[in-house]
Amino acid sequence: MDIEEARHIMSLGEVSREVKDMFEICNALWIYQGSPNEPHALLTKGGHSDAYFNVNAVTQFPNFRRRLGLDIMLKLADAGIIMKDVDVVVSSTYAATSIGQEVADYLDAMFVFTEKDGKDQIWSGRFEIPSGARVLQVEELITTLSTTEKVRGAVLKDNSDPVEFIEKDGKVVVATIVHRPSKLPMNYSSYEVMALMEVEVHNWDPEECPLCKQGSEALKPKPNWQKFLQET
Repeated sequence: MDIEEARHIMSLGEVSREVKDMFEICNALWIYQGSPNEPHALLTKGGHSDAYFNVNAVTQFPNFRRRLGLDIMLKLADAGIIMKDVDVVVSSTYAATSIGQEVADYLDAMFVFTEKDGKDQIWSGRFEIPSGARVLQVEELITTLSTTEKVRGAVLKDNSDPVEFIEKDGKVVVATIVHRPSKLPMNYSSYEVMALMEVEVHNWDPEECPLCKQGSEALKPKPNWQKFLQET
């Protein structure tokens, strides 16, 4: 499918609305509504949050995953990044690999991924990117740039040949389904985040969490998902 054919399917202005619809259909989106009787999210790294996106609940469906891959391809094309510009797509393990594969398929590019070693992303010995290849990073969700930087750092450090990450206006491009920073708009000094959906999400250390102070209980979202949905 070429870019013009894809544009006939949808306009870029419809992307955020349609992505949000996908998350709602899959019961994969929760945002705190303000009631102290409502729980709030206890994240894997120990922080507390007022929103949660269960991206895997959406990307597990091939039809949604293909559409998200198409949407990212269109987002990139709107920024002037097209098929001939990308040789390799790289994603982190684990949740981002399925959407990374979809984007690579649309761009007719190689797909590779890093592997997880504790909290770090390391370059997989099973792949080797050709010398001089132009690399695009694709993730499923970005809160901070911590994982993004670890993936890029691993590839640049451990790939046997030098490669080049795709840039726009002097910043490294990373495409993602969801961008959930603590404030919007968010401008990074070294990265250009191209997201299908951006939502301002707040995170706190447990001892500083205002939602705890007003009586809301911090719960891990996935094992308690129905409790979160019942309160929305």
